[in-house]
This record gives sequence, C-alpha cells and structure tokens, in this order.
Amino acid sequence: MDAEQLLSRCKFSKRYRGYQILMECIQLALNSEETLLYITGIYMAVAPKYHIAWNCVERNIRTALEHAWANGGKEQLEIISGGVMYAKPTVGELIEILSCYLKTHPE
Repeated sequence: MDAEQLLSRCKFSKRYRGYQILMECIQLALNSEETLLYITGIYMAVAPKYHIAWNCVERNIRTALEHAWANGGKEQLEIISGGVMYAKPTVGELIEILSCYLKTHPE
C-alpha cells in the first residue's frame, strides 16, 4: 500500500490542498523517522514546494483532516492506529500514525 491508497482509505479528498501536502510530509517521515521529532522541520521542508508559509502547511493538512474525519475517516484511523480516538489527532500525530502504518504494512 502506498500513501495515496492509505489516504483514500481514510477518506481524504484530493480536492483539498492538504491532501498533496500530507502525502509529501508522510514521504519525508518515511525517509527519516527523526523528522517526526521536529514536526515543524517537516512543515518548513514542504512549504517552499507549494509556495506557502510553513504554518500554512499545518493548516492545510488540518482542513483536509476535518473533511476526512467528518466523512468516515475516524473509523479508518482507529483501525490503522489500533485504538479508539476520542478526539482528532494533531497534524503531527496524523503524520506519525500514517507513516508508521505504511512502514509496518508495506504490502
């Protein structure tokens, strides 16, 4: 499974700019787990590609997450994370959950 398939399964819509940005962030996290320690560093690395400020990276992903969460993504994220989610994950937590899942389920 790749990041695009996983995001689709989690009900993320390609209509949101945050979708592409999230895929980029996941790829960075997959390439180096240390980037998860400094999530702002991921935002700063991705921002120039989309010609936006680093804090807009987080906001765009958060907007995409809002849509996914409201349209059935919560259940899929619970399956992927292996636990109940009582609140939406932060963007940093989301990147960690998705990248860890892809790393442990490469099929």
